[in-house]
Formats: sequence, structure tokens, C-alpha cells
Amino acid sequence: MENTSNDAVLKNKNALPSVSDNNTNNDFVLKENSNGMIDATLNYLSKVLLEEEIHEKDNMNPALWAMEKDFYNILGQEYPFLLNNLLRSDQPEADPTCSYSPWQYQIGSSTEVSVSGFNQVVEKGTNVLPSADNMAINFQPNMNLCPSVHKGSVDRVKVNLNNEENENQFSMINRSRGKMKSNDQDLDLIEGRNCKISTPNLEEPAKDAIFDEVLLCPDFYRKEVVGLREIMQTNTCNGKKIQEKIPDVKDLLICCSHSIAANDRQTAEGLLKDIRKQSSLDGNGNQRLAHVLADALEARLTVTGSESYNRFVAKRISTTDHLRVHRLYMTAAPFLGISLYFANQTILKAVEKASKLHIIDFGIYIGYQWPSLIQNLSNRKGGAIKLRITGIEFPRPGFRPAELVEETGRRLIEYARMFNVPFEYHGIASQWETIGVNDFKIETDEVLIVNSIYRFRQLGDETVGLDCPRDKVLRLIRHVRPHIFIFGNFNWTFGPFFVTRFKQAMSLYETMFDLLDTLIPRDDKVRQIIERDMFARDAINCIACEGTTRIERPETYKRWHQRIVRAGFEQLPLDPIIVKKCKKTFGKFYDDERFFAEEESNWFLQGWRGRTLYGLSTWKPK
Repeated sequence: MENTSNDAVLKNKNALPSVSDNNTNNDFVLKENSNGMIDATLNYLSKVLLEEEIHEKDNMNPALWAMEKDFYNILGQEYPFLLNNLLRSDQPEADPTCSYSPWQYQIGSSTEVSVSGFNQVVEKGTNVLPSADNMAINFQPNMNLCPSVHKGSVDRVKVNLNNEENENQFSMINRSRGKMKSNDQDLDLIEGRNCKISTPNLEEPAKDAIFDEVLLCPDFYRKEVVGLREIMQTNTCNGKKIQEKIPDVKDLLICCSHSIAANDRQTAEGLLKDIRKQSSLDGNGNQRLAHVLADALEARLTVTGSESYNRFVAKRISTTDHLRVHRLYMTAAPFLGISLYFANQTILKAVEKASKLHIIDFGIYIGYQWPSLIQNLSNRKGGAIKLRITGIEFPRPGFRPAELVEETGRRLIEYARMFNVPFEYHGIASQWETIGVNDFKIETDEVLIVNSIYRFRQLGDETVGLDCPRDKVLRLIRHVRPHIFIFGNFNWTFGPFFVTRFKQAMSLYETMFDLLDTLIPRDDKVRQIIERDMFARDAINCIACEGTTRIERPETYKRWHQRIVRAGFEQLPLDPIIVKKCKKTFGKFYDDERFFAEEESNWFLQGWRGRTLYGLSTWKPK
């Protein structure tokens, strides 16, 4: 767009009073308006126009300089000193024949200035602009602007780190719509206008005393378990824990799912109202279950499942809260602690005489499995071993898709320094099925271990495509030929059809809510995080989402057994010493008869009230 010259603009400005006889003083309208409105507008424009670096202004088109100066002339304001200096005398003038300026409109061959139109635009603009005292940009989650990370819309991001390098060597591959600034904070502000995702908290420490206590001290859990059992026993004896029964809520939930499947909206809405009357976020396990499932059914009915799930994803539980969840769950139930112990003991046995160890961890998350392994490696008889960890995660939505793997790398580097273990970290934030063998940088003289504990359930299955992602990842693992593939499976299944899947999901969450209600006080704040943020998120995803937006796709350990064999692996027998240690720890800390641990077909299985929830096994390529 071309712009008028300064003379043309001044001429038009002087002609303003003659536009109408009834508006003789229109050229003074802006002066008569409140100074606050003009100041707010100019302050905002100043922030927008002057936001770029000075060297970027040097490369700006001279016509744009002239347009900005014309704009200030129309407003009756002096052109800023900074831009006046930038308007060098050797720059060409704007085209004087241009018939359009920011506040003019063209009628036929003549050009007129609409003062009333200008005032109307200023008035409307002032209503939406922030005030002069509050020029802050609001970064609120909007997943409609930033699609889910599981849709493959984020570039692969890699992070490399070892304990002899500075943390500044973390590198990211980002897409940018404009020129990137050297200052990361400025980059966030630029991209924030186009994608409103909450800014991560960079002040959070990589690790602290709480991390050490939870991740390095197994004896700590004995005291925690005993304390939690005493609290629950006291609540039961005092009558504070009342097991209320809701006879019809499960039937109502199933009837509602049938009505939604039949597209009977009126009946479904009526059933949801009845369910809401018998549900509560603060009640017993059945009431909390009804509340979470009612939310999921309502999201399904209103076709807002993806939006609701994305809001949970954008909320982002902090690392500290994740650690609190990890601590509480390991205190209340043995499943996760036993699983990590099983995997780490398997690794330690495999590297008894090795000098180099490379672990590829699919689903590294916050890395809570590895600090204790690093500690054990530092104490082994043959001396410290050189350790490499390749941590793989799905990319996060927003500006920093590799934020999680970066944070995990910083934490692990601190533990490696603490225990004097030579360490190198390589993080990959990508869709797992897009990763290639060369991304792992495998060395021939290292013991290679592939590890994944309960995360393959989030890979797509055959309903996503014929060459499903989980089979592709299994073939990738077979191709790298690890010495051991340690696989942990969350033992459940969701069918492809909605009503069947809802019944299966209800059965699963009934078990999980019963477990928490039996073992953890109802007013526990961390329990509320598990139920309201994690269970509710996953329930909405498996009930209200379809296609590629449905992430939660667990399978039974028997089906995974067939899938892994089909991918070219053979199962290794369970190590009897490791299994014995696991069962001993199981009985030492958790003497509750409702828990069980057993072996079947070289799978180490754990469960609650007769329902198998977790399975562990080890494999190697044929």
C-alpha cells in the first residue's frame, strides 16, 4: 500500500474543518476528547511500532516511515525523536501521487478525509485496547489456536547435554512467523500474540531436597506408608469415613451412554441431571466417579471432547505437583515403586561388567526412574560407568515443545554430578513413530537398554491406520537391537465402539477411585490433583474423543505379548532373584491382602482386588 507525502497529508489536515458546515470544529475533536484515550492509543501504537530492534528499523521501507510520520501529523502530535533520527536525509520521499492514507477513503477519483469516521474508529479501538496503566498481554490457554501435540503439527526437537557442558547448549528447532529475536522473552511475546499458551515457569529448580528425599531414599516410604495407614485407620474408627452407596448411579451412567449413542439428546440431558444430583467432587469414591464420568458424557453429548481435553493439557501440572503425586501414589500403592525397582535391577544386572551404558527411554516424563539408578551405578564394584540416556517424549503444545525433556535433562545432569557419574543426555521431543535409528547415535561398544514403563498405551493402534504407530515403534526398537527391552504395560482395554468403551472405562475408573478412597483421606490435596486433573483428563479423552484425538488406548498384557512377538522379539524369563526382591519389598511395605503380585507366562503382574492393573516383562530381538 502506498502512502501520501507529508505535504499531502498536511493539506488534507488543514482542509478538515471544511468537510461540513455543521462540524466546523471537527479538526479539534481529538483535542476535546480525553487525553487518556489519546495517550492509551499512542502508547499502544508506540509499543507496536517501536517493538523491533533499531537495526530492524534501518531495514524498514522508507514508505513505511513516511506513513508513520503522516499518522502522527494527522493526530496533531510531534513525530517521536527516535524515528526522526531514523528518517535520514538520503532516504527518498514517499510518492506524492498516492491517493490513500491510513485515515482516508477514496470516492471515485477524489480523496476525502472522514473526521467522524476517524473518531468512530478511535472510539472503537479504545474499547478493546488495554489501558495506559495496564499494557500487559494475557497469555491464557487457547488450544483452538494451537492444535494438540498429538496431531503431528510440531516439529521434532532434539536436546543434547552432558555433565561437562553448559546448560546453554540446549538447542531447539522452532518455527517462527517472523524474524527471531535473540532474547527468548521477546520471542515469547511475539509468538504469544498468535498462540495463547501459558508461559512455563522457568524459575522452577531442576532438583531440590524434596526430589532427593522422594527419588533417592527408599526407606523414606516405610515411614510414609505407616503414617498413611494410621490416618486411614483413625478415620475409620472415628466414623469419619462413611461408605455411602448409590444404588442407581451406574445404571444411570450406562443408560445415558446409550442415549448419547442413539443421539437422543433430550433423554441424555435428563439423565445427566439425575446423575449430577448423586455426584460430588468431595464425596465418596462412587460420587467422585459419577462426577468425572458425567463431565465426560456431557463433553461427548456437546461434541466438545477435544476442546475439553486440550484445556486439561494446556493447564499443565507443575513438576512439583507431579512429584507430590508420585510420592503419594508410591506411598499408597506399591505398583509404581515395584515397577521402577524391577526395571532398574534388570539394568544393573545387565551391566555388571560393562563400561558404557546407553538407555533409550520411551516416555521419560520427569525422569523419576533414573536418579536412583545413577546412585546405584556410582556404588558398583567395578567403578563408575559411563552413562548415556536418550529421553523421548511427545512434544508439548506452545512455544517450547521440548520443555519437558530439557527440564528432565537439567535434573539428571545434577544427579550425575552429585554422584560423579560420567553422563550424557540426549532429549527428543517428537511423535515416536517419526523417529529413526540415526536419532539415537548408537555406539558399538555400549550396552543398549530400551525402557518404557506404562507409556505405550498412548500410541495409536490399528484404528488409526493399517501401519499403526505402536507397531512401527516396536519395529524401530527391534532394528536398533538392544540387549534388553524392558516393557511395562497398563493392563486394560478400550473397545473401538463408544458404548462398549464407556463401560470399560467406567469399570477401570471404578477400580481406581475405589483404590484411592480406600487408601487416601478424601480431603487430601494431592488426591484431588490426581482425581480432578489426571483421572478427569484421561476419562474425557477416552470417552469423548475419537480418531487421532483419542490418546488413551490401553491393551491387555496378553494382546501386547502377541504384538511384541509379531514384531520380532522373544521373551526373556523373569529373573527369580529380582522377582523375589520385588515380592519381599511388596510384602514389607504393603501387607494389605487387597494387593497382589504374581507371575504368569514370564510376566510380573500386579493388581488390586483381583483385577490385574500392571504387567512387566523383558524381551530381546530374535
